[in-house]
Amino acid sequence: MISTSRPAAVQSDTLPSAPVPSTTPRMRWRSRNFHGVAYLLVVLLVGANIPNALYGLYRAEFGFSAAVQTAIFAVYVVGMIPSLLLFGPLSDALGRRVVLGFAAAAGVVGAVTMAFADATVWLFLGRIAQGIAVGAVSAAGTAALIDHEPDGNHQRAALVSSAGGALGGALGPLVGGAVAQYLPHPLQAPFVVFLVALLPAVIAVILLPRGTRDRSAPLVRVPSVPAAVRGVFWISSIAVGLSWGAVGLFQAVVPAWITGQLGVSNLVVGAVAASLVMICSVATQAASRRLPARRAERAGLVVLAVAMLGLAAVAREPVLALLFLVTAVVGAGQGLTFAGGLRSVNASVTTHAPGSQGGVLGAFYVVSYVGLAVPIVVAGLAITAWGTGTAVTALGLIGAALCTAILLVGGRTRREVGAGAARTPSRIR
Repeated sequence: MISTSRPAAVQSDTLPSAPVPSTTPRMRWRSRNFHGVAYLLVVLLVGANIPNALYGLYRAEFGFSAAVQTAIFAVYVVGMIPSLLLFGPLSDALGRRVVLGFAAAAGVVGAVTMAFADATVWLFLGRIAQGIAVGAVSAAGTAALIDHEPDGNHQRAALVSSAGGALGGALGPLVGGAVAQYLPHPLQAPFVVFLVALLPAVIAVILLPRGTRDRSAPLVRVPSVPAAVRGVFWISSIAVGLSWGAVGLFQAVVPAWITGQLGVSNLVVGAVAASLVMICSVATQAASRRLPARRAERAGLVVLAVAMLGLAAVAREPVLALLFLVTAVVGAGQGLTFAGGLRSVNASVTTHAPGSQGGVLGAFYVVSYVGLAVPIVVAGLAITAWGTGTAVTALGLIGAALCTAILLVGGRTRREVGAGAARTPSRIR
């Protein structure tokens, strides 16, 4: 144990030394900047998830089908993926403040467009703007948190980034549902609340220092996956994409399903389902930190398969309590799959392809977000063609089958990768 007391010779001085301040003005400013960026991240994620509680109202207002509803949800990814790829490098070249300011501006555009939409096309445009905002703040926000963490603790900065995104994803539907349920102008008031909450974040961005800029940084960074890690990468990223697809189903379809099919008129009840899946995901990720990565990933796929079968059962016998139980299980399965898959990919890159982690993780998140979007569009088409009950039953069975297939293929692929690595250790660099 290291003693923190001063040497005896110093303690014997007759004149007391001046107290050492616990924090310097520079550290206090870094702390303010750190918390300001974290607040911006949370608020923009809240704004992007507010519509999850409102899709039933939008359908009643504009008269579009379930396929259009899920397409509006999924088009968010169309704005997010290019934004992730573009604004990460741009934040290196132009500085964090410029990119975070653009993210806040895109969030304002998305909110205003959604709030005053008088045709379905404006909902699509508003969701694209929200995706751009979230992609920009995700790309530059984590880097800004690392820059301004008072003690230079990169692990804390990464944790705040992931937890802030998850918190925004959980709070967004609750804010949207509660404000729409209990305040007048239900399609406008939630976004007005968001814009008011965004004001302190805008001030925080303005007060950020200009920061250093790397003019040699590339303006676009294309994700890449070295051959040595492709087996693990594709199994893990597809598994995580499937898990995000399950979460997206509960965020895009279930709230409106509750209000429409189960006879529940209170928007907050549907919003709780959309929030619960994210809350359970985050809690499971935190609880599974000591579980080996492969075991967590495989356990998550098993839990997801069970949850998808449960969803099929709920579609045949709609019971609100059972639906909430299935929602919690989906969140737990997604949390295990995501945490295990991400750690598996990180471990494989560290062992087989050090130095390429940024490109591999970029590709990992692209596949994950595609996995979020595609199943939701398929769900909308199926609901439009077959009706909610039949479509949800089919999707639940298909989801369980896909989880099982990934488990089987993944086990074989990892054995082959391990055998190849054992035969050719000298090629691993």
